[in-house]
Amino acid sequence: MWVYLITLLAIPHHALGANPGLESVITQKALEYAKHVGASLAQEKLGGLTIPDMTGSISISPFGKVDYSVSGMHVVNFNLPEPVVGFAEEAGIKIGISGMNVAINGNWRDHYQLIRDSGSFDLAVYELAVSVLVGVGSDSTGRLTLSSTNCDASVGDLEVTFHGGTSWLYNIFKKIIQGLVHEQLNSKLCPMLSEYIDGLEPLLQKINVSYQYDPYVVFEFPLIHPPAIGASNMEFDCKGEFYSVEHRGEFPFTPEQFQLHDQNRMVSVGLSQSSANSAGFAYHSAGVLRIRLTDSMIPKVSPIRLNTTSFESFIPELPKRYPGMLMLVDLFTSQQPLITFQPDNVTAQAFGAAKVYVILPNATLAPVFVLDICASFSAKLFMSDLKLTGFMTLNNVSLNLASSELGPFQTKSMENVIRAGIRLAVLPEVNAKLKRGIPLPATPEVSLVNPVLKVNQGFVMLATDVSYSP
Repeated sequence: MWVYLITLLAIPHHALGANPGLESVITQKALEYAKHVGASLAQEKLGGLTIPDMTGSISISPFGKVDYSVSGMHVVNFNLPEPVVGFAEEAGIKIGISGMNVAINGNWRDHYQLIRDSGSFDLAVYELAVSVLVGVGSDSTGRLTLSSTNCDASVGDLEVTFHGGTSWLYNIFKKIIQGLVHEQLNSKLCPMLSEYIDGLEPLLQKINVSYQYDPYVVFEFPLIHPPAIGASNMEFDCKGEFYSVEHRGEFPFTPEQFQLHDQNRMVSVGLSQSSANSAGFAYHSAGVLRIRLTDSMIPKVSPIRLNTTSFESFIPELPKRYPGMLMLVDLFTSQQPLITFQPDNVTAQAFGAAKVYVILPNATLAPVFVLDICASFSAKLFMSDLKLTGFMTLNNVSLNLASSELGPFQTKSMENVIRAGIRLAVLPEVNAKLKRGIPLPATPEVSLVNPVLKVNQGFVMLATDVSYSP
């Protein structure tokens, strides 16, 4: 369970400056939940524990040499007290269990001169205690690594009950079996735990450090350095950068420093303003931030149509050259959009161009003018059905004439037309995508519980509890 919590939003290794684009924190509350789930997992693991067979001989006065074997020892029952878990600063996670009692069954056999005897036994182990330090680090791919860096195990009292065989040998083998099992349990528990922890490595290697949202853009979030472990939490600094799948290029800005403070939830994840802007850079690099507007996309109630007659009041020359013809507009970004995170609000600036064409009777396109456009938008972000959703509104639009086949003309009055076009045709499509939402990365075993999204100065934070269902 601990590995699932640690890798929740667990996400090639390449550092983006000194600051992470994506930061996540797990708290003591997460460990407290994990210990409950981990106890049941440990119950399954220890429930199948077997102890190796043992053979040997011992000289017992006045009988002499007695050969023995002890086999088939396995755990049949045990109680698991509430573990104690916590963060070990700059080291990892410490886990301690004390006062555990274990019941073991096994078989015994002896050989003394011409006498051969055998039977079974029940062994009760009292006050079994284990403490282990799980070291947490990272590898060259930006994935987590776990290791057992320190382990102590001790066994208290043992009590043996024999079944079958010759009664006069019971007391002899009672001490032998008690000593051997005591030694084996002490020496086997820590290697078993270390083997289990080390066995998580293949699972960690399968955890993705990238997430492809759509055919155009991938989000990469490897660790940029080993986790920072404090007294009450563990912090994971990840790259957190979007890339164009086909036109990969590094985002030319370094993420701003930010700090997560929510200690009331199990997990908090923060995305920096620069990381969000890398998404705009990636989509712009991919060349997909474009839309072709036609008259059929304009609502019928609009008084302005995409035809030369409607544009007569703005450009008198247009209907003279192209009387009664339909038009279309290719709208695309000329540079990457810029996003700003402010408390409870997201502002986006889009820089684009509008190439305007007249559709000739033979269906070919005649270019008539090009406008440079700068538009400002505001957005609200929400959580809905474990998806990041939102709603965008237009703040302002400014136009400049870049080129014209019709001669120079004033663009101020056309701003209202572009504004209406964005509101009536562009924003509905954008908001439809936002309404569908962006699913949060997760695993089949771990689900988010009551997630809360908060937009802060320079970053956006998701704080949540988690639920584990194997």
